[in-house]
Amino acid sequence: MTPLRCTALAALALLPAATIAVAQSTAAPTSRVAERTPQLTADSATVKPGETLTLKGRGFPSNARLALLAGPTDANGKKIGGAQTGRHGTFTAKIHIRENSSAAALVARACFDACSVKASTRFRIVTP
Repeated sequence: MTPLRCTALAALALLPAATIAVAQSTAAPTSRVAERTPQLTADSATVKPGETLTLKGRGFPSNARLALLAGPTDANGKKIGGAQTGRHGTFTAKIHIRENSSAAALVARACFDACSVKASTRFRIVTP
């Protein structure tokens, strides 16, 4: 072992046990980290032209302005609206599906900070 390595290990051994316990207990629990992962859900997996789709998001920054996008599963999508999160980073947005919409499989996205923070969910427009 090199002298530098021995010195570092000796210094670590001199730390009181209480200091180490405090350092360990202040680490963020893994469940808390998972709660901050943005999530987006739709109230229904299918919607018909003329109906309303409700999108709910959570895990976004508090009091943030979000862009809502929708498009084919292989594209970024077009802006369909916006949402404002509350102090807990949640929002609810109602999206009206146009009467002349064609049947399609789509992805809705909620984006913050030029989509550096985002979440998505899939839905389908079905025609009668």
